[in-house]
Amino acid sequence: MKFSAKNNKSWTKKISVKVLKFTVLYCLLVGATMADVVKPVLVEISIYPDKRVEVVIDLSLEASISGIGTQYKKTTDAPNSNKYDELRKLKPAALRQRFANFEAQFLRKLQLTINQQVQTLQLKKTFIDIVGYTKRPRKSVLTYVAQPKQLAKTLTWKYDKAAGDSAMRYQIFKKDEYNWSQWQWLRGGKSSGNIDINHPKNMGALQRFGQFVQIGFEHVIPLGWDHILFIIGMAMSTLLWRKLLLLVSSFTLAHTLTLGLAMFEVVQISAKIIEPLIAFSIAYVAIENLNIKQSMRRKIIVVFLFGLIHGLGFANMLKSLALKNEGFITTLIGFNVGVELAQITIVVGVVAILLTARSWKLDYQKWLIIPSSILIALLGIWWGIERIIA
Repeated sequence: MKFSAKNNKSWTKKISVKVLKFTVLYCLLVGATMADVVKPVLVEISIYPDKRVEVVIDLSLEASISGIGTQYKKTTDAPNSNKYDELRKLKPAALRQRFANFEAQFLRKLQLTINQQVQTLQLKKTFIDIVGYTKRPRKSVLTYVAQPKQLAKTLTWKYDKAAGDSAMRYQIFKKDEYNWSQWQWLRGGKSSGNIDINHPKNMGALQRFGQFVQIGFEHVIPLGWDHILFIIGMAMSTLLWRKLLLLVSSFTLAHTLTLGLAMFEVVQISAKIIEPLIAFSIAYVAIENLNIKQSMRRKIIVVFLFGLIHGLGFANMLKSLALKNEGFITTLIGFNVGVELAQITIVVGVVAILLTARSWKLDYQKWLIIPSSILIALLGIWWGIERIIA
């Protein structure tokens, strides 16, 4: 059967319209059901001269009450996602009351042991942020106090297994002195083990490096959808390895530069500015892919500029953990290596798909790159607008 050029053009137009309608619908559905990323709980334990021990827990109360832990990539993956969404819309006073009803159950899932004795924790104060932008996790901080009979010499901490990953650090409090231990990452509810406070075992540089390689990787895959989509859009630009290497290298150089500058506090820009820019950078790179005769030189420059912005986004994550005084260089390099490994994984995956399509004699530009770029661009624009009006 033969098709005339006119019929072929009409058929192509109909397909393009259908693809566009599908991507718009998909974008709207994704925007309506966008979920919060499930972040690990941060625990800080302070030991005071009067024997008092204070435990500060930085968490998402909504996730805790709903039983949603880091074993889920995002809240919509969890069975109780509807309950989470309901709690996320509550005002601080209402959520505080819901936690009061849940607190006894919450306390049964964690354990603080001082000098081999399990401690009773009493709630001292609760901080719950405003409702704000409901498609991002809300910050809540619980402060508990224990009063052991003797000054703490050993310490063991265990958090709720259902919550998944958490991080813990401790200090022997002295006014105007920084005495925090290194963060100890506890996977899947693992116990900290018995810690000799006076003779702590410091984490080696290699162990710390490996730990933050994993954290950096996970910050992109599976948690960093912004960065995943940007890299996918970038990787679809070309199958010529030299050009692709230049794109990847310019992005790497740029985000490494601003990540370091931001961690040294040379550059400080509010997340309210950075987050919308990251979203719009996703859209721009994807839109560039719709232009078959795009200038690779211009794209390399654009990718570099956007890489500077993404580096500031990476820095916001590290800053939230207050890691700058603890093995700073090892932490920074390890995290960046993890990000690069995730980036390479995504690029290799995209290239493999496009090469497979080409080996099957498919017009991958028409059936893969154009529809995917339209979808990514729409998502980027949607996220950008949401973050501006939030």
